Amino acid sequence: MQHSKKIHKIQTDKVKPVDAEAIPQDGQPLAWQLLDALHEVAVMTLRDNGTINYTNTFARRIFNLDQPASKSRKRHPATSMLEHLLEKIKEQQSEFTLQYALERQVRTLKVYVIDLLNQQEHLQLLYMFDTTGQVLSEIKLRQTEQLLQTVIDTSPDYICIKDGNNRWLRANQKLLSLFQIPMQDYAYQTNFDIASGIHPVFKTAFEYSEKSDETTWRTQKAYRNEEIIYLPQGSEKTLDVSKIATFNSDASRQHLVMYAQDISEQKFIEKQLHNRSAILDALISCDWLLHSADSWHSVAKTVLQQSCLALRFTRAAILKNIPYDESTDTYSKLLYQWSTPGFMVPVNNLEAINFDDARLGRWKEILQKGNPVFSEMSDLPKAERQLLKQHDSICIAIVPLFVEHQWWGNIIIERCYDTDKTSSQELGSLMAIGRSLSVAIQREHTGRSLNLAKIAFDSASEGIMIIDTNGSIIGINKGFSDITGYSEEEILGATPIVFQQGKHDLWKSLSSEGKWCGEVINHRKNGEEYHEWLTITVVKNHEHQITNYVGVFADVTEVKQSQNKLYELVNHDPLTGLPNRRLINELLEHAIKRAERESRQIALLFIDLDRFKAINDSLGHPVGDQLLFEVSRRIKQSIRESDVVGRLGGDEFIVMMDNLHDIDDAAHKAKSILTALQSEFLIDNKELYISASIGISLYPDDGKDVDSVIKAADIAMYQVKNMGKNNYCYYTKKHSADVLERFNLENQLRRALERQQFEVYYQPQVSLQTGEIIGAEALVRWNHPEYGLVSPAKFIPLAEETGIILQIGEWVLTQAAMRAKEWIDGSNSLKRIAVNVSGIQIMQSNFADTVYGVLIHSDCVPSMLELEITESTVMQNTEHVISTFDRIKSLGVRLAIDDFGTGYSSLSNLKRLPLDKLKIDRSFVRDLPDDLDDAAIASAIYAMANSLGFSVIAEGVETAEQVQFLRKMGCIEAQGYLYSKPITADEFSLLINKNKEEKGSYHVY
Repeated sequence: MQHSKKIHKIQTDKVKPVDAEAIPQDGQPLAWQLLDALHEVAVMTLRDNGTINYTNTFARRIFNLDQPASKSRKRHPATSMLEHLLEKIKEQQSEFTLQYALERQVRTLKVYVIDLLNQQEHLQLLYMFDTTGQVLSEIKLRQTEQLLQTVIDTSPDYICIKDGNNRWLRANQKLLSLFQIPMQDYAYQTNFDIASGIHPVFKTAFEYSEKSDETTWRTQKAYRNEEIIYLPQGSEKTLDVSKIATFNSDASRQHLVMYAQDISEQKFIEKQLHNRSAILDALISCDWLLHSADSWHSVAKTVLQQSCLALRFTRAAILKNIPYDESTDTYSKLLYQWSTPGFMVPVNNLEAINFDDARLGRWKEILQKGNPVFSEMSDLPKAERQLLKQHDSICIAIVPLFVEHQWWGNIIIERCYDTDKTSSQELGSLMAIGRSLSVAIQREHTGRSLNLAKIAFDSASEGIMIIDTNGSIIGINKGFSDITGYSEEEILGATPIVFQQGKHDLWKSLSSEGKWCGEVINHRKNGEEYHEWLTITVVKNHEHQITNYVGVFADVTEVKQSQNKLYELVNHDPLTGLPNRRLINELLEHAIKRAERESRQIALLFIDLDRFKAINDSLGHPVGDQLLFEVSRRIKQSIRESDVVGRLGGDEFIVMMDNLHDIDDAAHKAKSILTALQSEFLIDNKELYISASIGISLYPDDGKDVDSVIKAADIAMYQVKNMGKNNYCYYTKKHSADVLERFNLENQLRRALERQQFEVYYQPQVSLQTGEIIGAEALVRWNHPEYGLVSPAKFIPLAEETGIILQIGEWVLTQAAMRAKEWIDGSNSLKRIAVNVSGIQIMQSNFADTVYGVLIHSDCVPSMLELEITESTVMQNTEHVISTFDRIKSLGVRLAIDDFGTGYSSLSNLKRLPLDKLKIDRSFVRDLPDDLDDAAIASAIYAMANSLGFSVIAEGVETAEQVQFLRKMGCIEAQGYLYSKPITADEFSLLINKNKEEKGSYHVY
C-alpha cells in the first residue's frame, strides 16, 4: 500500500451496520447491502483517524461489535484481535492472516487490505475470508503423510527399491551397512555394478539376487525365500527375503521392492533345537537298538556312529578295562570303534590311554565315581596333553560304563575339527547313551532285560509324547508334565493341538520324510500361552506300517521374549525409554535422505543439562536417574508428535524436528523446552531445579550427514555454555572449508560469463587422405583471474549440477557457429566445427529451438555445425535423445557420438539415431597398433559404423604408427596431439592458413 497510515486507535463505539450517509458519494447502497448479506466473508472500511466506516454482519459477529461496551475490566478477545489488526495495517501489510475465536473454536481469517480514494476522504477496505477448513485439512494431510513416512523409514527390515531396469533407487542404511556399501555409491547401480565395488564374499549373494529379481519380474508373483549371506569376517546371516514387482499400466516394469528380515537368531535356535532333536532321536534309536538286539555287540558300531553324528564328533570307541598287560603296558582293550573317513586312530594309540595312577590318575578318579571326563585338548595340563598328542584331536570326552556297579570300561569320543561347542546337555545325552550301553551290557551279563528307552524317555528335559495312529496321546514323560502342567492321567487320550489344526505341511512332511518340525503356540494347564518347538517323528514296524508318532518339544518362550527384549535394549535407553544414540542416528539418517529428496530442512536441538553432575554427585545416582526421567518426560511434552526426542547418554538429550517450515520454529521449540524445565522437580521429597543449554543445527546448512549435523549442534551447545548457560543458540559456522570453496567457485562460475572469463579453444580434425584440416572440435576453457586456467574436469561437473551448463553450452555453441562461418567461408578444406553437448542440454525440451536460434543468430550454414553427445547419455535417455536428434537433424545439423565404445550401445538404438559420425574413444587409440585388443575393437567399431553408413573419426592420435594403422583400417579422419593441442581461435586461424599454404602439411603422417 502506498498511502501513509495515520490510524492510531480503532474506535468501535461508532460502528453502524449500514450508514447510508457514511457511504462514499459514488457508492451504491444496493452493493453495500449485498456485502452485508455475505456469509463467512467479513468486510470493513476504516478512516484515517481510526474509526470504522462500515462493517457487514459477519465482521460485526467476529469482532463482537454489536454487543454493548462492557464495564468489566476483563478485555474481550475481539478487542485484542482488532488491535492486532491495526498493527498489521500500520506495518503496511496488504495481505496477512489472523486467528480468532468463534463459538469456542479457534479459526483462521485471511485478510486483504485495499486503499480506496474518493473525493471526500481516504478509506481502507478490508476483505476477510474464513480459511479454517482448508488449514485444518492441510495439517491433517501432513500429519498423515509424516506418520506413514516415519513407519516406512524406521522399519527394522532390510529394504531396497529398484527400478524396471533392476537399478537400485533406494536402500535403507541397515541394508547398506550389511553389504558395506557406501551411501553415495549405490544409486542407479545394478547388482553387478555394486558387487564389483564391495567385498568379494558378497558376489554370490548379489548374483543370486539378480536371478531372483528376474524370477519375480517374469512370474509377476510375490517372491519369498530364505537366503544365507556370508560375511567378510567369516560369519553368516540368514535372511527371510520377500520381493514384489509392480508394473505400469502398459505392463512395463515399474518397481521391484525387496524387504528382508534377519532370522539368523531364529535359524540358530532352530539349529539348536534340531541338534537337540537329533540327539533325542539318537538316544531313542540307540536305546531301541540296544534293547531289541539279541546282543549289544551286533549294534555297538551303529551306536557309536549315531552318537558321533548326533553330537557332531569325529570318532568314538568302546574300550574295556582289563588287568594290567605287561607285554603291552596297557589297562584297556579296544572292542569297537567308528570314525569319520580319514580320522581312524590305530588300536595301539587307543589302548595306550591308561587310566593308572602314574599317567592319568586324575581322570581315573573322576571316572571311577561315575562322572564323565570332558575337556578341550588346549585346556589340558602339559603332561596329559603329551600322552594324547598322537590322537590329533581338539577335544575329548570319556564316559564310564558300569556293570553290576563296577567300572567296566569307557566310551571315548573325540572331535578333530572345529564346530560348535559341546553343551552340558549334549554331554548329558552322551552320558545317557553310556548308561543305555551299560544297561545292555549288564543285561547280557546278567540276563536281565531293562527298558533302555525308558531311561532316555524319562531323563529328557524336553517334553515327549507317544501318539497312536488315531492321533490320541498314549504316553508322556516327566518333561511333558514339567512344561505343560498336565499329569499323565489328565492328558492320556487327548489329541495334540497340532493334529487338531490339521496342518497341511505337517501331514505332507510326515508322509514324505517321516518327520515334521515347527513352532507351535500352545497353552499350559493354567491358561498361560507358551511357544514350543515341536518335532514329530513317524514310528514304523518291521512291515513299514505306521504304528505310532513320537512328539518331542522344547519350551522356547523365553527365547521369543529375549528377541523382543533385545530389540528394546539395542535401540532404546533403559532409563527413560527414549530412542538411544543408535536409533537416533538411524532415524536422523532416514530423515536426511527424505529431506534431501524433498528439499526440506531439519533442525537438531542438542540439549545438555546445566549443573546435573553436581546434583548427581551430591544426592546420588538414584535421585539423578529419577531427575533424568522427569526431564525426558517434560521434553516429550514440549514437542510435536512428529518430532523425535532421544537420549544420547549421561545428561545429553537430542530433539529432531523433521519437515521444518521456518528456522525460527527451532528457536520457539528451544524456548518451550527451557520454559518446561523452569519449574521445580520434586524428587525424593526434595525440590530440585535444573536448566539446560541448547545448541541448534540445521540440515543442510550446517551439515550433510548425521555426524556433521550432530557435531554442529554439539558445538552450538557449548557456545551456550560459554555464554552463561540456560539458553539456546544456532550453530554459527555455516559451512566447512570444502563447502565454502565450492560455494565460492559456484558463485564465480555464475558470473564468469558476464565477466567474459570463458574462452573457446579449438583442436584440429585432419583428413588422413590429404593431410588437410577439415574440421575442429570446440572446447571451452575458464581463465579465472585468481586461479588461472581452471580444469574443465573441475568446473564442468559443477556447472552441470547447478544448471549453469545451459548458459555456458549455448554460449559455446554460438561462438563455435560464428567461427565456423568465418573459417569455412575462407577455407577450401575446412568443413565443420564440432561442439560437445552436455546431457543436461539434450534433456531440455527446447534444445532443438536453441540450436535453431544459434544458427539464425550466427548465419551459419547448418551442415557446418556438428554436435557431439556421449554414448552414455544416449543409452540413458534413448527415446528422448532420438526425438531431439530427429528435430536437430531436420535443421541440417550434423550429429556424432563421442567416446564411442565406452558405453553399452545397442545396435537397434544406433540404427534409430539419425547419426553422421562415430568418434572412436581415445582409450582404444592410445596403444595402437601394439595392443591387439584395442586394434580389434577399433576395427570392429569402424566396420560397424561403415555398415550403418556412419563416418568415423579417431581421437587421441599421437603417433605416426597410429595414423598408419587407422589409414590402413579405412578411417579417414583423426584428431589428437600429433597435429595440435587445443589452441585459441587466433592461433587456430594461423594454423588453418599455414595448412592451406602448405597444401595439407599433415599429409606426412
